[in-house]
Amino acid sequence: MGLTSELPLKITATLLTRLRFIFVGVVLALALAVNASAAETDKPPFFKASYQNKQIYLLGSIHIGKADFYPLPLQIEQSFVESDALVIEADVTKANIQHLLQQYGFAKGKQADIASLYPAFCGKNQTMCDGLKPLATWLQANQIGVGRFAELGFSPEAGVDVTFVARDPAKPLLELESVEFQFDLISSFSDKTQAQLLDEAINATDGEMLELISAWRSGDHQALADIMEHQAEESDELLTKLLWQRNHTMTQRIIEILQDSHYQRLFVIVGAGHVVGQQALPELLRNAGADVIDCWKMTCNEYR
Repeated sequence: MGLTSELPLKITATLLTRLRFIFVGVVLALALAVNASAAETDKPPFFKASYQNKQIYLLGSIHIGKADFYPLPLQIEQSFVESDALVIEADVTKANIQHLLQQYGFAKGKQADIASLYPAFCGKNQTMCDGLKPLATWLQANQIGVGRFAELGFSPEAGVDVTFVARDPAKPLLELESVEFQFDLISSFSDKTQAQLLDEAINATDGEMLELISAWRSGDHQALADIMEHQAEESDELLTKLLWQRNHTMTQRIIEILQDSHYQRLFVIVGAGHVVGQQALPELLRNAGADVIDCWKMTCNEYR
């Protein structure tokens, strides 16, 4: 595989965006197809919710990509332009990444040696595995996943949320969670769950990766939900703590922003795993009193 040896040692602000892709569900959920269809024909999960005469545009995203993903379909792009504020999961500019990495990113106590667990992988990537040794298992999984994506020509810096944040620096930027919350959450996973993330980062096949991306780009909600739940079936934490519990708090936060601010239109970007399947944001917003429509089934604006 020949993964770069620099990735485990690159502790910078951009690392947070690399960490963030885990929060879609599991590591392999964000691999990207080299021969994917053009962005204009994509139909990623996209919803519009109306609540007390205000609007929420909700985009299920992936946190890694490349330049030719953009622009996204016109009704998504136009909805962003017309929005009063952009809402993302967590704003890296509000966090002390170095401090958080020191607090959460390194192994505590005895940890299995990655080289002994995956001799074939580390035999091909010895320098990288040596650099990963002091890191917590969840961060080892992240760095390996990022390395695999980089070999395919994709980066977190071209992810959907990062791209839209950079699109209009003057647009107000709000967060649903805090960066520290996300670090604390994933580092709190059991040893078994963290080991599962690492195993998936190393052993996920290209076919599994492409299956999910195909489902995301075509807007196949059921396929996305099935893949997410299948990946998480060995760990209740990946469903309950990583998705379902956060979906409830995200919904509450969105409603609070609408009620406590002057913004009339919010453009909300969250990982795709939060908008499909059980206890997903569209369902929870409906339960909170919002009218929600799928923008690919009903017209959300004239730019469809």
